[in-house]
Amino acid sequence: MKRLCSTDTVKNLRDTVAQKVTMQPGVYRWWFKADAARKLLAQLPAIDYGKISKCFYEEEEYFALYFGIAKNLQERLNWHIRQHHTLSSVKSGYLSTLRQSLSALLCEDMSKAEQYINKFIDNNCVVEWEDTTNRQQAEAIERNELSDASCCCYPLNIQDNLAVPKCAIQRLKELRKLSRCDKLMNIKLNKL
Repeated sequence: MKRLCSTDTVKNLRDTVAQKVTMQPGVYRWWFKADAARKLLAQLPAIDYGKISKCFYEEEEYFALYFGIAKNLQERLNWHIRQHHTLSSVKSGYLSTLRQSLSALLCEDMSKAEQYINKFIDNNCVVEWEDTTNRQQAEAIERNELSDASCCCYPLNIQDNLAVPKCAIQRLKELRKLSRCDKLMNIKLNKL
């Protein structure tokens, strides 16, 4: 796994993403403090911790759990970091994949989890990113990252992720559905 060019904490990026991140296409990787990563992954079967990339940032160990691409890095990182958990974004599936997975793994109703997820990522995450020449280059890098089971394992990625056991991806999908459905069921019950 090649380290990307720029890195910062989510807490720092929350208010400075426009100054620090370009509007170019690119790739990004989310790193989670080791204890937080273990807490998240405890609910997923068959995760090989040996295949998860690890690094030290400011003398603390982090695990790389999510990898993504963007047409516009600034917009995409801002979306992940600052997105609101509105009922319409939950119902439509527009809530970011990362936020859906975090809500599900932290046992939070997606539509009520915004503040909790914000605090969790502020306290536990570092984002690494790099511009690419175009979207096709970003897609090629993502394909390599997610398909090389001998190299890297990003347990929070669902789509086209060949490095994570199917049973873990299936469990994550089930948890996400439950986290989304809890709110939708409450709405239906309240209308009765």
